[in-house]
Amino acid sequence: MASNNNDAQTAWMSVIARGLAFLCLHVAELRDKDLAPQAALLEGLGLSRREAAKMLGTSEDSLRVLQRRAKRAKTGKGAKRAKAN
Repeated sequence: MASNNNDAQTAWMSVIARGLAFLCLHVAELRDKDLAPQAALLEGLGLSRREAAKMLGTSEDSLRVLQRRAKRAKTGKGAKRAKAN
């Protein structure tokens, strides 16, 4: 009986944590932004990439690629260089 109570409590804590993370996205005004900043915030709040992807309705691999592209765009690495004519 005690094990079932602990499992139920853990499940509810998970639901509460995800709800609070969703509210943080809303307050940070990131819900209308790209997925990469949303995922970064959720991971910063302690969610795994898998949990963040599930909340955002995408896959873990997709988030990984989007975050890598956002990081490259921010640092300028991998950007196309203009050809000198």
